[in-house]
Amino acid sequence: MPDVAVPAERPAVLHYTEHGQGSPVVLVHGAGGSGATSWGSLPEHLASHHRVLLVDNPGSGGSALPEGPLQLDTLADSIALTAAQAGLERYAVVGYSMGSAIAVRHAVRHPAEVTALALLTGLARPDTRLRLALHNWQQLMDAEPALLGRYLLQLSCGPAALDQLDTADLDRLARETAAALPPGTRQHIDLALRIDVRAELRELSVPTLVIAAANDILVTPDHSAALAQGITGARLTQVMSGHDAPTEQPMAVSNHLRSLLNG
Repeated sequence: MPDVAVPAERPAVLHYTEHGQGSPVVLVHGAGGSGATSWGSLPEHLASHHRVLLVDNPGSGGSALPEGPLQLDTLADSIALTAAQAGLERYAVVGYSMGSAIAVRHAVRHPAEVTALALLTGLARPDTRLRLALHNWQQLMDAEPALLGRYLLQLSCGPAALDQLDTADLDRLARETAAALPPGTRQHIDLALRIDVRAELRELSVPTLVIAAANDILVTPDHSAALAQGITGARLTQVMSGHDAPTEQPMAVSNHLRSLLNG
């Protein structure tokens, strides 16, 4: 679909792309990402059995950035409008990183539409360590791109993934990582710092899978454990990766998601 401007005052249809056929799944990415850059080959794995919608949050991909700070309620309602625009009545939602909080808020505000919920390396509220990392990211947005990129690689990649790269590869990937950040990154970080969906976890009654990344130093596995503990009946599992689980372990993540989606 074409690019869609997002009004600052109210929810709106976001830009999205779609793949595959079958029961629908909506993928919601986190800060500094987009539908095209956040998920690695995971959509291809899911598309063999599902209709997969990759949504661009405001300021990412084809979704315009509104004036003023982003609001979780507005994003949650925008996901509902986007799914309706795509002709979806009921669908599963996968939230990655900051997208997990958007997914939780969406499921609470639109329970009739959500059939299942998956929270991947997610959080209910940033702790002090994560807030420090996010503040440092904000400060480095004005730094030399390679420095910013190396910082993000350190936060997002697991040790096994980093150890496969030589110095030249690291330098190249650092520059590419910084260059790929969308225009709305600062606003995404600001929203991530304000997230708090702890009180809503008990309101969820939809089947929920929480996936932690064992080597995640950005949104540590403790956050996933807290999500699972707060959601009645939620199942907690993990993959061996850093924060960038969809890219590092797409097959493992896909297998876990299928256990939820096909259950």
